[in-house]
Amino acid sequence: MISLYLVEKAIILFFLYAFIGWAIETGNELIFSRKFVNRGFLMGPICPVYGFGAVLITGVLYNYSKDYFVVFCLSALMCGCLEYFTSYLMEKLFHARWWDYSNFKYNVNGRICLDTTVLFGLAGVGIFMLTNPLFDYLIFNNLSNDALMILCIVLVSILLIDVIISFIIISKIKDISKETMANTKDSTEDISKKVREIIMEKSLPYRRVIEAFPQVFAGKVKEGARLVASTAAKAKDKTIENINNAKNKTVENLNIAKERTINSFNNLKKKTQKTIKFAKIKTIKGIKLKTIKIKSNKEKK
Repeated sequence: MISLYLVEKAIILFFLYAFIGWAIETGNELIFSRKFVNRGFLMGPICPVYGFGAVLITGVLYNYSKDYFVVFCLSALMCGCLEYFTSYLMEKLFHARWWDYSNFKYNVNGRICLDTTVLFGLAGVGIFMLTNPLFDYLIFNNLSNDALMILCIVLVSILLIDVIISFIIISKIKDISKETMANTKDSTEDISKKVREIIMEKSLPYRRVIEAFPQVFAGKVKEGARLVASTAAKAKDKTIENINNAKNKTVENLNIAKERTINSFNNLKKKTQKTIKFAKIKTIKGIKLKTIKIKSNKEKK
């Protein structure tokens, strides 16, 4: 049975490594972009995926902690799977890619790549060789069980509040994107610009998310705009198709009516000609009979 102390230690390690991961991500952004960006899904200075990965390595590979080759291989495998699953889950939840390794060699669906997997393996070795012993010496050997319990409660409470706030902000940003796309007929780039301008006018938490993951929401807005444009194009094509069908049906009905009119006229013409011919014959016969009768009367006289 897992003891309360191990649970408390796992929670503290989660926050320590989540903070280290956030520091790495933010430092990397600072070096290459020359500006400070709070990299992370949450408002606080943590990246949970790093914390989960470190706790997973510590718990599962504890019995192999002295075999660094095994630790390297299994750490790379476990953290690679964790990163892939996290990317898939967040994409399903928010319908957006939070990171994309498609431009890296040897990537799997853009969710993980060889470079980061190797770094995860090296990080696993570093956890057992350096950081875990250091944390034992500085923290766990100096804090009482009560102090660990209080610290865990405080940290978990802050994390829960952070998660709730972050989800609310992300949901509102998505609503802003949908509303902007519904109320404008501009191009995809213009829509993206307008969404960003609206969000940047709001409070700091909104701006922080956009600055940390600009490609996520830009991609989401562009995807939505493309969907709107595609829907409009399909509606246009459908309308044109309906108009053409109605036009063809009208032409067909006119041709049928024309044909019927011509047939009726021809029948009437034939009937009239027949009547005239019959009347002509009857008239001629009448004239002949009258002529014969006149001659007969003259002869009698």
